[in-house]
Amino acid sequence: MKKAFKIIVMTIGAFLITAGHSQANTVVYETVDLFQTETFFIDTFTVIDAGSYRATLTDFEFLVPMIATDMIVTTTTDTLGRLRAPGSFNFEATPGDYSVSFYGSADVSPPQLGQYGIQISQVPLPAAVWLFGSGLIGLIGISRRKKAA
Repeated sequence: MKKAFKIIVMTIGAFLITAGHSQANTVVYETVDLFQTETFFIDTFTVIDAGSYRATLTDFEFLVPMIATDMIVTTTTDTLGRLRAPGSFNFEATPGDYSVSFYGSADVSPPQLGQYGIQISQVPLPAAVWLFGSGLIGLIGISRRKKAA
Protein backbone atom coordinates (compact mmCIF):
# COMPACT_ATOMS: atom_id res chain seq x y z
CA MET A 1 0.00 0.00 0.00
CA LYS A 2 2.82 2.43 0.87
CA LYS A 3 4.55 1.67 -2.43
CA ALA A 4 1.37 2.42 -4.39
CA PHE A 5 0.97 5.72 -2.52
CA LYS A 6 4.57 6.73 -3.35
CA ILE A 7 4.02 5.90 -7.01
CA ILE A 8 0.85 8.02 -7.08
CA VAL A 9 2.63 11.00 -5.46
CA MET A 10 5.59 10.70 -7.84
CA THR A 11 3.26 10.49 -10.85
CA ILE A 12 1.39 13.62 -9.74
CA GLY A 13 4.74 15.41 -9.26
CA ALA A 14 5.92 14.42 -12.74
CA PHE A 15 2.63 15.59 -14.21
CA LEU A 16 2.89 18.95 -12.43
CA ILE A 17 6.45 19.47 -13.68
CA THR A 18 5.42 18.68 -17.26
CA ALA A 19 2.33 20.88 -17.02
CA GLY A 20 4.38 23.76 -15.66
CA HIS A 21 6.84 23.68 -18.53
CA SER A 22 4.17 23.39 -21.21
CA GLN A 23 2.47 26.57 -19.98
CA ALA A 24 5.65 28.46 -19.23
CA ASN A 25 7.42 30.86 -21.55
CA THR A 26 4.27 32.15 -23.21
CA VAL A 27 5.42 34.72 -25.77
CA VAL A 28 3.23 37.82 -25.64
CA TYR A 29 5.20 39.95 -28.11
CA GLU A 30 7.84 39.17 -30.70
CA THR A 31 9.34 41.00 -33.65
CA VAL A 32 12.45 40.66 -35.78
CA ASP A 33 13.20 43.43 -38.22
CA LEU A 34 15.86 44.52 -40.68
CA PHE A 35 16.56 48.24 -41.10
CA GLN A 36 18.99 50.50 -42.87
CA THR A 37 21.01 52.97 -40.80
CA GLU A 38 18.35 53.96 -38.21
CA THR A 39 14.90 52.93 -36.98
CA PHE A 40 12.42 53.87 -34.26
CA PHE A 41 9.02 52.39 -33.42
CA ILE A 42 6.42 52.12 -30.67
CA ASP A 43 4.08 49.14 -30.49
CA THR A 44 1.56 47.76 -27.99
CA PHE A 45 1.00 44.29 -26.59
CA THR A 46 -1.50 42.77 -24.20
CA VAL A 47 -0.75 40.70 -21.11
CA ILE A 48 -3.51 38.22 -20.25
CA ASP A 49 -1.98 36.43 -17.22
CA ALA A 50 -0.44 38.28 -14.28
CA GLY A 51 3.11 37.28 -13.39
CA SER A 52 6.78 37.80 -14.15
CA TYR A 53 7.79 38.59 -17.71
CA ARG A 54 11.15 38.92 -19.44
CA ALA A 55 11.87 41.45 -22.19
CA THR A 56 14.82 40.50 -24.41
CA LEU A 57 16.58 42.61 -27.03
CA THR A 58 18.86 40.85 -29.51
CA ASP A 59 21.27 42.47 -31.96
CA PHE A 60 21.71 39.93 -34.75
CA GLU A 61 24.78 41.88 -36.01
CA PHE A 62 23.74 41.68 -39.64
CA LEU A 63 26.90 42.93 -41.33
CA VAL A 64 27.90 45.14 -38.37
CA PRO A 65 26.62 45.44 -34.80
CA MET A 66 24.32 48.34 -33.97
CA ILE A 67 26.13 51.33 -32.50
CA ALA A 68 23.14 52.48 -30.43
CA THR A 69 20.04 50.73 -29.12
CA ASP A 70 17.31 51.62 -26.69
CA MET A 71 14.28 49.52 -25.72
CA ILE A 72 11.67 50.56 -23.13
CA VAL A 73 8.62 48.70 -21.80
CA THR A 74 5.97 50.92 -20.25
CA THR A 75 2.42 51.11 -18.97
CA THR A 76 0.41 54.27 -19.54
CA THR A 77 2.01 55.76 -16.41
CA ASP A 78 5.20 53.81 -15.50
CA THR A 79 8.42 52.61 -17.08
CA LEU A 80 8.84 48.90 -16.26
CA GLY A 81 12.32 48.50 -17.69
CA ARG A 82 14.86 49.84 -20.13
CA LEU A 83 17.79 48.43 -22.10
CA ARG A 84 20.47 50.49 -23.84
CA ALA A 85 22.32 47.42 -25.12
CA PRO A 86 21.31 43.89 -26.11
CA GLY A 87 20.23 41.83 -23.10
CA SER A 88 17.12 41.29 -21.02
CA PHE A 89 15.27 42.45 -17.92
CA ASN A 90 12.39 41.06 -15.87
CA PHE A 91 9.26 42.93 -14.84
CA GLU A 92 5.98 42.18 -13.09
CA ALA A 93 2.81 42.61 -15.11
CA THR A 94 -0.91 42.44 -14.46
CA PRO A 95 -3.49 41.89 -17.20
CA GLY A 96 -3.68 44.90 -19.48
CA ASP A 97 -2.07 46.80 -22.32
CA TYR A 98 1.63 47.70 -22.41
CA SER A 99 3.91 49.54 -24.83
CA VAL A 100 7.35 48.67 -26.14
CA SER A 101 9.48 51.25 -27.91
CA PHE A 102 12.74 50.66 -29.74
CA TYR A 103 15.45 52.79 -31.28
CA GLY A 104 18.35 51.30 -33.22
CA SER A 105 21.21 52.78 -35.19
CA ALA A 106 23.70 50.93 -37.37
CA ASP A 107 26.96 52.41 -38.61
CA VAL A 108 25.91 55.54 -40.52
CA SER A 109 28.83 55.97 -42.94
CA PRO A 110 28.38 54.29 -45.37
CA PRO A 111 24.74 53.23 -44.72
CA GLN A 112 24.63 49.74 -43.24
CA LEU A 113 21.89 47.26 -42.46
CA GLY A 114 21.01 46.34 -38.88
CA GLN A 115 18.81 43.52 -37.62
CA TYR A 116 17.26 43.29 -34.17
CA GLY A 117 14.79 41.08 -32.35
CA ILE A 118 12.51 41.80 -29.42
CA GLN A 119 10.74 39.12 -27.42
CA ILE A 120 8.56 39.53 -24.34
CA SER A 121 7.66 36.24 -22.69
CA GLN A 122 6.39 34.89 -19.41
CA VAL A 123 9.07 33.72 -16.99
CA PRO A 124 8.52 30.01 -16.21
CA LEU A 125 8.23 28.72 -12.69
CA PRO A 126 11.28 26.65 -11.78
CA ALA A 127 10.84 22.88 -11.64
CA ALA A 128 11.80 22.99 -7.95
CA VAL A 129 8.51 24.77 -7.17
CA TRP A 130 6.51 21.95 -8.76
CA LEU A 131 8.57 19.28 -6.98
CA PHE A 132 8.21 21.07 -3.66
CA GLY A 133 4.43 21.31 -4.14
CA SER A 134 4.02 17.62 -4.98
CA GLY A 135 6.28 16.65 -2.05
CA LEU A 136 4.23 18.81 0.29
CA ILE A 137 1.04 17.14 -0.91
CA GLY A 138 2.64 13.76 -0.28
CA LEU A 139 3.70 14.71 3.26
CA ILE A 140 0.22 15.99 4.06
CA GLY A 141 -1.25 12.71 2.79
CA ILE A 142 1.18 10.65 4.92
CA SER A 143 0.46 12.70 8.06
CA ARG A 144 -3.29 12.26 7.59
CA ARG A 145 -2.88 8.49 7.21
CA LYS A 146 -0.85 8.33 10.44
CA LYS A 147 -3.50 10.32 12.32
CA ALA A 148 -6.25 8.03 11.06
CA ALA A 149 -4.38 4.89 12.17
